[in-house]
Amino acid sequence: MVPTPITRERWEELYRQEFARVYRALLAVLRDPDRALDALHDAFAAGLRRPPAVDADLSGWLFVVAVRAARRFPLPLPRLDRARTPIAKDEIAELLDRMEVGRLLAGLSQRQRAMVVAQYYLGLDHREIARQFGVKTGTVSATLAQAKARMRAEVRNAS
Repeated sequence: MVPTPITRERWEELYRQEFARVYRALLAVLRDPDRALDALHDAFAAGLRRPPAVDADLSGWLFVVAVRAARRFPLPLPRLDRARTPIAKDEIAELLDRMEVGRLLAGLSQRQRAMVVAQYYLGLDHREIARQFGVKTGTVSATLAQAKARMRAEVRNAS
């Protein structure tokens, strides 16, 4: 396959297509909406300055660049001014499921969270995760196995 050059228009298209999905993945890893948004914007800006060589798996590239960008920033102070909105009864089961997943993800290291989200939310396989994070496939397998074991133990302990 011949690499497709990445133009400014392609980045704008990617922004429209992938923003919400990559933002939600970052939110699951970083657990802070402002930090996730800042990191994603930094990743898009990095792509405009120096895009990856190949137009393949750009959402995975953005995710990894954004996670790395977030590591450079200190954790923000907790915000207490968030408005509370009422939740409809039909959303309660979905909210409880998301809370459980969020609780399980919170018990992982940032690296474990990032790889779990990359695999299950972004749909990347071990080889793609390894390429994006710059590690060996075995490292991805071990990290994911440790993360899953930790989450299983947490579920067993909560039961």
